[in-house]
Amino acid sequence: MPERAFVGDRAAAVLLQGVRKTYVVRERLGLLRGTKRREIPALRGVDLRIERGEFLALLGRNGAGKTTLLKIVATLLLPSAGEVWVEGYEAVRVPKEVRKKIGVVLAGERTLYWKLTGLENLLLFGGLYNLPRKEARRRAWELLSLVGLQEFAHVSVEKYSTGMRKRLSLARALIHRPSLLILDEPTAGLDPQGTAELWEILRDLRAEQRLTVLMATHNMLEAEALPDRLVILEEGRIVAAGTPQAIKEHAGAQALAVLRLSGRGTPELFGLKVRVFPEDKRSLVTVPVPLLPQILAKAQAQGLRIENVQVKESSLWDAFLRLTGRPFDDLEAPSLGGEEE
Repeated sequence: MPERAFVGDRAAAVLLQGVRKTYVVRERLGLLRGTKRREIPALRGVDLRIERGEFLALLGRNGAGKTTLLKIVATLLLPSAGEVWVEGYEAVRVPKEVRKKIGVVLAGERTLYWKLTGLENLLLFGGLYNLPRKEARRRAWELLSLVGLQEFAHVSVEKYSTGMRKRLSLARALIHRPSLLILDEPTAGLDPQGTAELWEILRDLRAEQRLTVLMATHNMLEAEALPDRLVILEEGRIVAAGTPQAIKEHAGAQALAVLRLSGRGTPELFGLKVRVFPEDKRSLVTVPVPLLPQILAKAQAQGLRIENVQVKESSLWDAFLRLTGRPFDDLEAPSLGGEEE
């Protein structure tokens, strides 16, 4: 093993120093005009430390660099510059050592054999990791129970639902008892029930097996519900890191009050135009909580009745917008999940 292949500090599960990744593409200039070389930066000098046993989530829109970072940590991509240490090993120099320590589930990757049963898939991957057959079988049944698929162990994967395949993919990534689990959009495509079930499995995994988890997501609710710490990526750079609550406080995201008003006309409340519809004589307006006393006083002075006031906690959406300065066009709304296929 090379002399610098193992770092002395074993405390960090992942350590990135000045990591950059640039993709080089060729663009066609037109008929008979050839091509030109174009560089697309995906990561622009990322420094990141993930402690052992920590659950860290990467949050960002599509193209922010989340999947590129995951693939570099998983030794599936080489960085253009910088150092990558995973479980104490220098990932670029000794990727084989890193791969023994990690389990990976990437979005959109078909890593299961659909003609095989769930049990057969796990036994196959156990063999690829050189597990003795008895140990592989014992581990396979343990994982099938963990992800709630023991009743479907002898059913071919092609008959599984989307949620069942995702749970089996998670079991497949854990077959060799990795210390670092890497997940890319783990609940994409799941319905709310499937999302909640997978969240519960991930929580149980951390509690029982003391895993370090590195997850990429663009689901705001998931980013708040699961990780110990959150890193927001924008255009290949880290723009914020910390607990979800700390990020909201750092961004100055405020709690909001939703007022239900009744009355007529289109009054002005501190510069906020409130349209009151004649047909139902009611309207909603959202204002920062610190302005609530003044808003209520002005609304009453203008003859509007306040029917209801609801206070909403500060939003990670609001914090994201403040930190990136861009709308969340391709980010998932704060719900438990999307439509299941």
